[in-house]
Amino acid sequence: MLSSPSDDAKFCDAGAKRGLQGRMPRELAVIFIRSMLGSAFDLGEEIRLRTINFKLYGPMWARYDLSALDLNFTNWSTIKYLNDDGTEFHRDIELLPNDKGGLYMFSINCPVIPGRTEFPAYIGRAKITEGQNLRKRCREYLTKFSREDERPKITTLFKYWSKELWLSFMPLEDNDLIVDYEKKLINSLLLPFNDEIPDIEIRAAVKAFQI
Repeated sequence: MLSSPSDDAKFCDAGAKRGLQGRMPRELAVIFIRSMLGSAFDLGEEIRLRTINFKLYGPMWARYDLSALDLNFTNWSTIKYLNDDGTEFHRDIELLPNDKGGLYMFSINCPVIPGRTEFPAYIGRAKITEGQNLRKRCREYLTKFSREDERPKITTLFKYWSKELWLSFMPLEDNDLIVDYEKKLINSLLLPFNDEIPDIEIRAAVKAFQI
């Protein structure tokens, strides 16, 4: 619960009399404590805006048959999605094939423990058609979805983590397999930025409990 201005004033006054007494004038002590309270509030607000809800329910991971495709991560390719400023595509975007479809996953990569602190955020797919392919589909997240209100979760992903976004992808040619596996992966992983859950039961459960 947030404190009231009067509570903050009392805290500042008490702190000025106790912990800082004798080290600086009372007026400066009050200013110092108030600045600390303000910075803590600002920090808390920034952390709150970047809070993500992961649904880590083990039985969901075994609910679907995924044996038709080897999803071992060594079979995926991974690139940095945007440049260091988070404003334009990284040059590695050209490594995405434009003659295949496939699966792709956005991750937020934290450099604190490389190879471990990498958080999956979103799973998607691209069918191979006359007007669509894996590279074109993945590029659309910056050129279209990140700058519009059509998909608020994607806009949020780019607003707060554009510099830390990495893209993993697995090229595939069978459109039926691509569609089937995207549904199964979304249902199993329930990643925080996937807002369309294919399974009716799971979708109803998430909606009913607002999770």
